[in-house]
Amino acid sequence: MIDVSTRVQLEALNAEFAWLIDRGDSSLVAELFTEDGVYERSTGQASRGRAELRLAYAGRAAAGPRTSRHIYTNFRFEAMDERRVRGSCILTLFAENGEPPLPAEPLLVADYDDEYLLDKDGQWRFLSRRVTWIFRNPKRQDGGGLPLGGQLAQ
Repeated sequence: MIDVSTRVQLEALNAEFAWLIDRGDSSLVAELFTEDGVYERSTGQASRGRAELRLAYAGRAAAGPRTSRHIYTNFRFEAMDERRVRGSCILTLFAENGEPPLPAEPLLVADYDDEYLLDKDGQWRFLSRRVTWIFRNPKRQDGGGLPLGGQLAQ
């Protein structure tokens, strides 16, 4: 079990992740990870460290306009020690290339399994974030994936 203050901070970190991608500046997502943080898919693609994360989001931005909404539910957190927490949530993702308004069809439903670290500056950050796709829209050919590790999702 974690204390309420930690839970609020971890939920805020997740909200900032979604907001930066959906409505803010996705080039700042890397700062939400530790310097050596890892963002990976259960299929094996991964970006390791802030530099690779910055490249992944730059690749997405270079592909042209993209509209997305990340909807998180069912947060669960478990303390590992005073500076590390394991967590999970469910993502429902709406995403399309182009400007809104766009069709309202979910792209996917995924599990996020995270490990958080209270960094040396006192901020909670993602040490690792693993995405496992549970449902994918069969009509979509783009796979919906961020180009982690220099690869587009298959």
